[in-house]
Amino acid sequence: MFERKSSKPQTPDPSPAASATPEQPAVAKPPTPAKRTEGVNAVIGSKVKVNGDIMSSEDLLVEGEVTGTITLSENELVIGTSGRVQANISAKTVRIEGEVKGDIDGSERVVICASGNVQGNVSSPRVMLEDGGRFKGSIDMGGSKPAAAAATKPAAGAKPEVHSIDKAG
Repeated sequence: MFERKSSKPQTPDPSPAASATPEQPAVAKPPTPAKRTEGVNAVIGSKVKVNGDIMSSEDLLVEGEVTGTITLSENELVIGTSGRVQANISAKTVRIEGEVKGDIDGSERVVICASGNVQGNVSSPRVMLEDGGRFKGSIDMGGSKPAAAAATKPAAGAKPEVHSIDKAG
């Protein structure tokens, strides 16, 4: 009904939407995710099938199919979400996001991700199975070494220590 007029000159709206120009969008784009191959030297693409033995001195990402063996003595192997591997694997670190049928030997670490599926035995000092990851086989994390076991044996004639664990609760 009544219109109030201000004697003050109008100042431009400082909001990003008001100051947008065709060259400068009002909303900033989210940062682009890092490329999947960042830090990886070699890639077996999703449409590639390999039958045979793979030996590499570079990190490797497998998104395709591999049948045979994979050996990366001092490097990391990643089986991507579309990767399908029927092979025995030996690498410094192994990360499984796809499917592996075969034994895995990780000299440093083996990680089975939530999307991963492993059928085979895993041998590594550090093994991680993320919630949702599937695994069928056995895990060997090194156990006790014979030299270490001998060092912890009680001296002759000494009474062994007895520890009890209360499972009630």
